[in-house]
Amino acid sequence: QGLPGAPAIAESSAIATLLEAVALTGTPVHLQRISTARAVAQIAQAKVIGLPITASTTWLHLLKSTADLNTYDPNLRVTPPLGTPADQAALIQAVKDGVLDAIAVDHTPYSYEEKTVPFGVTPPGVIGLELMLPLLWHRFVESGDWPALTLWRALSTQPAQCLSQAPAQLQPHHPAELVLFDPATTWTVTAANLRSQSTNTAWLGESIPGQVERVWC
Repeated sequence: QGLPGAPAIAESSAIATLLEAVALTGTPVHLQRISTARAVAQIAQAKVIGLPITASTTWLHLLKSTADLNTYDPNLRVTPPLGTPADQAALIQAVKDGVLDAIAVDHTPYSYEEKTVPFGVTPPGVIGLELMLPLLWHRFVESGDWPALTLWRALSTQPAQCLSQAPAQLQPHHPAELVLFDPATTWTVTAANLRSQSTNTAWLGESIPGQVERVWC
Protein backbone atom coordinates (compact mmCIF):
# COMPACT_ATOMS: atom_id res chain seq x y z
CA GLN A 1 0.00 0.00 0.00
CA GLY A 2 3.01 2.29 -0.25
CA LEU A 3 3.39 2.57 3.52
CA PRO A 4 6.48 1.60 5.52
CA GLY A 5 5.99 -1.70 7.31
CA ALA A 6 6.56 -2.67 10.91
CA PRO A 7 7.52 -6.36 11.06
CA ALA A 8 6.02 -8.54 13.77
CA ILE A 9 9.53 -9.28 15.06
CA ALA A 10 9.70 -5.69 16.34
CA GLU A 11 7.08 -6.70 18.90
CA SER A 12 7.95 -10.35 19.48
CA SER A 13 11.67 -9.76 20.05
CA ALA A 14 10.98 -7.15 22.72
CA ILE A 15 8.46 -9.44 24.41
CA ALA A 16 10.89 -12.38 24.32
CA THR A 17 13.52 -10.29 26.10
CA LEU A 18 11.03 -9.12 28.71
CA LEU A 19 9.75 -12.63 29.35
CA GLU A 20 13.31 -13.84 29.95
CA ALA A 21 13.68 -11.14 32.60
CA VAL A 22 10.35 -12.07 34.20
CA ALA A 23 11.37 -15.73 34.31
CA LEU A 24 14.61 -14.76 36.07
CA THR A 25 13.22 -12.26 38.57
CA GLY A 26 9.63 -13.39 39.07
CA THR A 27 8.49 -9.76 38.88
CA PRO A 28 4.86 -9.37 37.74
CA VAL A 29 4.60 -7.49 34.45
CA HIS A 30 1.72 -6.19 32.34
CA LEU A 31 2.22 -6.21 28.56
CA GLN A 32 0.13 -3.61 26.76
CA ARG A 33 -0.80 -2.80 23.16
CA ILE A 34 -0.33 -6.38 21.94
CA SER A 35 -0.89 -6.37 18.18
CA THR A 36 0.40 -9.58 16.55
CA ALA A 37 -0.42 -13.27 16.46
CA ARG A 38 3.19 -14.10 17.32
CA ALA A 39 2.98 -12.04 20.51
CA VAL A 40 -0.27 -13.80 21.46
CA ALA A 41 1.50 -17.16 21.11
CA GLN A 42 4.40 -15.96 23.29
CA ILE A 43 2.03 -14.75 26.00
CA ALA A 44 0.00 -17.95 25.93
CA GLN A 45 3.13 -20.05 26.37
CA ALA A 46 4.40 -17.80 29.16
CA LYS A 47 1.13 -18.22 31.04
CA VAL A 48 1.24 -22.00 30.58
CA ILE A 49 4.58 -22.15 32.40
CA GLY A 50 3.31 -19.86 35.13
CA LEU A 51 5.05 -16.56 34.50
CA PRO A 52 3.35 -13.71 36.42
CA ILE A 53 2.21 -11.70 33.42
CA THR A 54 -0.98 -10.05 32.20
CA ALA A 55 -1.56 -8.54 28.78
CA SER A 56 -3.93 -6.27 26.88
CA THR A 57 -4.67 -5.07 23.38
CA THR A 58 -6.53 -1.99 22.18
CA TRP A 59 -10.11 -1.94 21.01
CA LEU A 60 -9.12 -0.67 17.56
CA HIS A 61 -6.77 -3.61 16.96
CA LEU A 62 -9.77 -5.89 17.54
CA LEU A 63 -11.98 -4.05 15.06
CA LYS A 64 -9.58 -3.05 12.28
CA SER A 65 -6.60 -4.49 10.41
CA THR A 66 -4.33 -3.70 7.49
CA ALA A 67 -7.23 -4.70 5.23
CA ASP A 68 -8.92 -1.44 6.27
CA LEU A 69 -6.03 0.83 5.30
CA ASN A 70 -6.82 1.14 1.60
CA THR A 71 -8.42 4.54 2.27
CA TYR A 72 -5.29 5.87 4.00
CA ASP A 73 -7.55 7.27 6.73
CA PRO A 74 -5.24 9.14 9.17
CA ASN A 75 -7.63 8.10 11.95
CA LEU A 76 -6.47 4.51 11.55
CA ARG A 77 -2.83 5.29 12.26
CA VAL A 78 -1.98 3.97 15.71
CA THR A 79 1.01 2.68 17.67
CA PRO A 80 1.68 -0.17 17.24
CA PRO A 81 0.29 -0.26 13.70
CA LEU A 82 -2.79 -2.28 12.90
CA GLY A 83 -1.95 -5.91 12.30
CA THR A 84 -2.83 -8.20 9.44
CA PRO A 85 -6.23 -9.94 9.33
CA ALA A 86 -4.49 -13.01 10.81
CA ASP A 87 -3.15 -10.89 13.66
CA GLN A 88 -6.60 -9.44 14.24
CA ALA A 89 -8.17 -12.91 14.35
CA ALA A 90 -5.56 -14.06 16.87
CA LEU A 91 -6.24 -11.07 19.11
CA ILE A 92 -9.99 -11.66 19.00
CA GLN A 93 -9.55 -15.32 19.95
CA ALA A 94 -7.04 -14.41 22.66
CA VAL A 95 -9.52 -12.13 24.39
CA LYS A 96 -12.18 -14.84 24.22
CA ASP A 97 -9.79 -17.47 25.60
CA GLY A 98 -8.39 -15.22 28.34
CA VAL A 99 -4.85 -15.13 26.94
CA LEU A 100 -5.29 -11.36 26.72
CA ASP A 101 -6.72 -10.13 29.98
CA ALA A 102 -7.96 -6.67 29.12
CA ILE A 103 -9.01 -4.30 26.34
CA ALA A 104 -7.59 -0.78 26.50
CA VAL A 105 -9.27 2.38 25.22
CA ASP A 106 -5.94 4.08 24.50
CA HIS A 107 -7.90 7.33 24.03
CA THR A 108 -5.56 9.73 22.21
CA PRO A 109 -7.18 12.99 21.06
CA TYR A 110 -5.70 15.21 18.37
CA SER A 111 -6.89 18.40 16.72
CA TYR A 112 -8.44 18.52 13.26
CA GLU A 113 -5.29 20.15 11.88
CA GLU A 114 -3.02 17.46 13.30
CA LYS A 115 -5.03 14.70 11.63
CA THR A 116 -5.73 16.43 8.31
CA VAL A 117 -2.37 15.44 6.86
CA PRO A 118 -1.08 12.41 4.91
CA PHE A 119 -1.26 9.06 6.70
CA GLY A 120 2.49 8.64 7.00
CA VAL A 121 3.05 11.89 8.90
CA THR A 122 -0.07 12.16 11.04
CA PRO A 123 0.54 11.55 14.77
CA PRO A 124 -0.61 8.06 15.80
CA GLY A 125 -3.70 7.80 17.97
CA VAL A 126 -7.50 7.91 17.99
CA ILE A 127 -10.28 8.73 20.42
CA GLY A 128 -12.39 5.90 21.79
CA LEU A 129 -13.99 6.60 25.17
CA GLU A 130 -17.53 6.93 23.77
CA LEU A 131 -17.11 4.50 20.90
CA MET A 132 -15.34 1.46 22.28
CA LEU A 133 -18.18 -0.20 24.19
CA PRO A 134 -20.90 0.26 21.52
CA LEU A 135 -18.67 -0.93 18.67
CA LEU A 136 -17.21 -3.90 20.55
CA TRP A 137 -20.66 -4.92 21.81
CA HIS A 138 -22.13 -4.82 18.31
CA ARG A 139 -19.20 -6.66 16.71
CA PHE A 140 -18.61 -9.41 19.24
CA VAL A 141 -21.57 -9.78 21.62
CA GLU A 142 -24.51 -9.16 19.29
CA SER A 143 -22.85 -11.38 16.68
CA GLY A 144 -22.55 -14.20 19.21
CA ASP A 145 -18.76 -14.40 18.95
CA TRP A 146 -18.25 -13.56 22.64
CA PRO A 147 -20.44 -13.98 25.72
CA ALA A 148 -21.42 -10.61 27.15
CA LEU A 149 -19.42 -11.30 30.32
CA THR A 150 -16.24 -11.75 28.28
CA LEU A 151 -16.47 -8.16 27.08
CA TRP A 152 -17.58 -6.68 30.41
CA ARG A 153 -14.78 -8.39 32.30
CA ALA A 154 -12.16 -7.33 29.75
CA LEU A 155 -13.26 -3.72 30.21
CA SER A 156 -13.77 -3.63 33.98
CA THR A 157 -12.70 -6.21 36.57
CA GLN A 158 -9.76 -7.66 34.65
CA PRO A 159 -8.06 -4.30 33.99
CA ALA A 160 -8.30 -3.70 37.74
CA GLN A 161 -6.62 -7.05 38.36
CA CYS A 162 -3.86 -6.17 35.88
CA LEU A 163 -3.14 -3.14 38.07
CA SER A 164 -3.37 -5.22 41.28
CA GLN A 165 -6.47 -3.27 42.29
CA ALA A 166 -9.52 -4.75 43.94
CA PRO A 167 -12.53 -4.53 41.60
CA ALA A 168 -15.27 -2.14 42.71
CA GLN A 169 -18.18 -3.88 44.43
CA LEU A 170 -21.78 -2.86 44.99
CA GLN A 171 -22.28 -2.38 48.73
CA PRO A 172 -24.81 -0.39 50.75
CA HIS A 173 -23.65 3.13 51.66
CA HIS A 174 -20.58 2.89 49.40
CA PRO A 175 -19.94 4.85 46.19
CA ALA A 176 -21.04 3.01 43.05
CA GLU A 177 -19.08 2.60 39.83
CA LEU A 178 -21.68 1.83 37.18
CA VAL A 179 -22.28 2.17 33.45
CA LEU A 180 -25.79 2.32 32.00
CA PHE A 181 -25.53 1.03 28.44
CA ASP A 182 -28.38 0.76 25.92
CA PRO A 183 -27.41 -1.56 23.05
CA ALA A 184 -30.62 -0.73 21.14
CA THR A 185 -30.01 3.03 20.75
CA THR A 186 -28.57 4.18 17.42
CA TRP A 187 -26.74 7.50 17.20
CA THR A 188 -24.58 9.38 14.73
CA VAL A 189 -20.97 10.17 15.57
CA THR A 190 -20.62 13.93 15.05
CA ALA A 191 -18.62 16.71 16.66
CA ALA A 192 -21.83 17.89 18.33
CA ASN A 193 -22.66 14.45 19.76
CA LEU A 194 -19.21 13.59 21.08
CA ARG A 195 -18.28 14.64 24.60
CA SER A 196 -14.64 14.68 23.55
CA GLN A 197 -13.35 17.95 22.12
CA SER A 198 -11.56 15.96 19.43
CA THR A 199 -13.05 14.03 16.52
CA ASN A 200 -10.13 11.89 15.35
CA THR A 201 -12.07 8.69 14.73
CA ALA A 202 -12.72 6.61 11.63
CA TRP A 203 -16.40 6.47 12.59
CA LEU A 204 -17.01 10.22 12.31
CA GLY A 205 -20.26 10.80 10.45
CA GLU A 206 -21.42 7.20 10.80
CA SER A 207 -24.44 5.86 12.66
CA ILE A 208 -23.54 3.22 15.21
CA PRO A 209 -25.70 0.98 17.42
CA GLY A 210 -25.44 1.18 21.19
CA GLN A 211 -24.81 4.12 23.47
CA VAL A 212 -23.66 4.72 27.02
CA GLU A 213 -26.51 6.63 28.66
CA ARG A 214 -24.91 7.43 32.01
CA VAL A 215 -21.85 6.72 34.14
CA TRP A 216 -21.57 6.78 37.92
CA CYS A 217 -18.13 6.90 39.50
